[in-house]
Amino acid sequence: MKKIVLIAGAVLLLGGGGAGAFFMMGGKDAPPAGGEHAAAGNATDSHGGGGHGAAPIQRPSEPIYLRMDDVTAPVMRGNKIRHYLFLSISLEMSSNSARDDAAVLKPRLQDAFLRELYSRTIATGDAAGNVDFEGMKQRLLKQARAVLGKDKVIDVLVTRAMRGAG
Repeated sequence: MKKIVLIAGAVLLLGGGGAGAFFMMGGKDAPPAGGEHAAAGNATDSHGGGGHGAAPIQRPSEPIYLRMDDVTAPVMRGNKIRHYLFLSISLEMSSNSARDDAAVLKPRLQDAFLRELYSRTIATGDAAGNVDFEGMKQRLLKQARAVLGKDKVIDVLVTRAMRGAG
């Protein structure tokens, strides 16, 4: 009887630990259900193809996301760091194949994002030091399209932003 209780306890403990680890890691990069979707008849991207007369990117019928590793961005005033912003970022992709291609190039994307975020401030320029989220998203979208190609990334989504001490 003691063996059964010990085995059941061990199974519960290991199962709980595995479930906890899965939830803590967020189940990163799970492929979306439904497979690859055709782009015929879908809405188009409001950002266009870069503003140079390029055709807009076609959106799939269901959104396809690639979750990036979290990044830290400094919020600067002049030459001083006011504080840091911890960001969770996802890329909205044009297709499953574009997502798969991007997953292979995640280290290059992370490098491009960090270089862009540290090259100049993400603050709006006002005295309060507010963050220019729209400007930052456009800068990161430009970098993602430079790494992956203009027709692969539809949008950059900031899914979490948390301010840290500076």
